[in-house]
Amino acid sequence: MANLSKNFYNKAVPSRNLVTTITGIISAVLSILVLTGVLTPEQSGELSAHATTIVQAVTGVWGAITAIILMFKATDG
Repeated sequence: MANLSKNFYNKAVPSRNLVTTITGIISAVLSILVLTGVLTPEQSGELSAHATTIVQAVTGVWGAITAIILMFKATDG
């Protein structure tokens, strides 16, 4: 059971594909909404573009905050 939890999150190997995972989840949700008739394909395309922009903006802000924190907390090796 311990090996199963490492498949989802392993502290020794930090994930670098979080943006891809979030974008994939958004795409899956939009596809389901189109298939159920809640959204039209045109609306889905526009929402997907906006969602990608928002995810990239949040990633940029997260990177900037992390950089500022590391400036003050990092030590020379």
